[in-house]
Amino acid sequence: MTVLQCLRSMLGPGVVTLLLTSSIAPLSPLAAQQPAAPVGAYDASPYLGEIRNAVLYGDIWERPQLSARDRSLVTVAVNQALYATNELRIHIGRALDNGVTQSEIGELIGHVLWYSGFPTGVNAARVAAEVFAERGLPESPPGSSPRVANLDDHLFPGVFPATPYVADLLDVLYAETWERPELSPRDRSLITVAVNTALYATGEVRVHVGRALNNGVTQEEISELITHVTFYSGFPTGVNAARVAAEVFEQRGLPMPDSRFPGAPYLDTLISGLVYGDTWPRSGLSPRDRSLITIAMTQAAYQTDQLRVHVGRGLDNGITPEELSEMMAQVTLYSGFPSGVNGSRVLAEVLQARGIPLPN
Repeated sequence: MTVLQCLRSMLGPGVVTLLLTSSIAPLSPLAAQQPAAPVGAYDASPYLGEIRNAVLYGDIWERPQLSARDRSLVTVAVNQALYATNELRIHIGRALDNGVTQSEIGELIGHVLWYSGFPTGVNAARVAAEVFAERGLPESPPGSSPRVANLDDHLFPGVFPATPYVADLLDVLYAETWERPELSPRDRSLITVAVNTALYATGEVRVHVGRALNNGVTQEEISELITHVTFYSGFPTGVNAARVAAEVFEQRGLPMPDSRFPGAPYLDTLISGLVYGDTWPRSGLSPRDRSLITIAMTQAAYQTDQLRVHVGRGLDNGITPEELSEMMAQVTLYSGFPSGVNGSRVLAEVLQARGIPLPN
């Protein structure tokens, strides 16, 4: 049974039909917080609108494992990190509606830029100022605390000896930014796990899942956070973070559910249903075409594990090694040589494992 079929069985066909077809917030209690879709946003891709209404807002945003406020925090953070300006504007407004204060949004932007880069913070600050002005809020968030930090002693002595200034910046991040009162350590952990999930930053996900548990984020909340972020940064990022989270949970002796993705169990339902049950069988594209697209995307995003999986799937779907080789060269021109070199290495490994000659 697919995700959309599950929703129909749980809610009744009438409610789901309304969710699928309405471009305004439905009256159903399930989707009471569903924002109006931007006018014309899904005209060119109606199926995307169906997923948005029925699954993202009709299901994911309504799940009780994370509060609406928490979901808004992580959604604003991820859209800042991904430089997704239009979504960022929508979700800063939604965050205000969900109880996130103006000063918390300002602080969130300053926190996230440490993990996604200064340009993302500059862009988010501009967008936030526009949203605040539209709502008649003060230009500068009231009550923002000044910079106060004692950075005389290194928190991490001996780290990064080849780049001493990076070690100094690490002290600023943890002795100052993480200690500022506008956001709690729990909020900062939610934000940081979400951003590093979206950026496929495996090492940072591992560190901050552990830190999140120390800061009071529950195992269930971390699992749900990963599922939520997946809809804003893509399923490969969620699968990667779920794997890493499961390793951390297991190391801490936490109970592990019986699931293909024990770090985020609901991903299994979504991938089996929405991805492979609903989307891959649709007639608009052949399986071969869908494999080409998926391989191109995972190569460009340097998502090695998923690239390996889908290169194999592409071969099963009739793509030849020569076509894969040529496609990777094409993608490299748009995503950069590091992604192409990684893609070439993965392709060679998969072909060799299958006993297939390398392309000439």
